[in-house]
Amino acid sequence: MFVFNQEGELQVREVSERPEVVVQTINRGDWERYLPYEPSPTQAWQAVRVNRLVVVTPLTMADEYPQIKLTPREFQTLQGLCSGKNAAQIGYQLHIQARSVHRHFNSLRAKFKSSTLPELLAKAAALDLVRPDLDELFD
Repeated sequence: MFVFNQEGELQVREVSERPEVVVQTINRGDWERYLPYEPSPTQAWQAVRVNRLVVVTPLTMADEYPQIKLTPREFQTLQGLCSGKNAAQIGYQLHIQARSVHRHFNSLRAKFKSSTLPELLAKAAALDLVRPDLDELFD
């Protein structure tokens, strides 16, 4: 696994899981398995698979939407929501309370000008911020 930080520095980490599992896990917002745990994260992460390699990079927002600034926790919450988790499950994964997750939901809906969570997810996916796991949708 190759991890590029914001300064462009590269770290190489060995992982035992299959590359597609690592990518799915990181893109669902569960970074702490592969990256150092931060009680209050300072960076949001995304992963992509290139053959048998996994490349992890910081989140970059589209230039067309500079008004949307997500905190790392908001992004993790959005990733968890995209993977089908509820507030309690996201809270458990992120080591925060469910009411904090609901607060992130409200903040995200305001930032994306969405009245519902499905509308929020649709806009986030359209902006290519999150990639729903389509394999799980069509079981």
